[in-house]
Amino acid sequence: VQETGIRYSHDVDQQEVEALSSLMTFKCACNDIPFGGAKGGVKINPKKYSVNELERITRRYALEISKKGFLGASIDVPAPDMGTGGREMSWIKDTYSYIFGPVSYTH
Repeated sequence: VQETGIRYSHDVDQQEVEALSSLMTFKCACNDIPFGGAKGGVKINPKKYSVNELERITRRYALEISKKGFLGASIDVPAPDMGTGGREMSWIKDTYSYIFGPVSYTH
């Protein structure tokens, strides 16, 4: 399982996401947290989009990473990062539940 910070920033790029992912892996290992590290980024300035547009962008992001098998309770746990918050995490969870059914927190 990985913990992923999802970043919305006009300046985000692949190199930054890879570096942040490495740092998250190291941070989790140093603190005995049983997650790997991962990061995700969408190259947008969220302040320039309406709430409806951000919802569509977020849901599409969730759909695309779900289709690739990068999202799920036993695979990757999204978390907010720069430019995202609880609202975006809620949209991701809702989109995931729509695709795969309700999220279960028990085995």
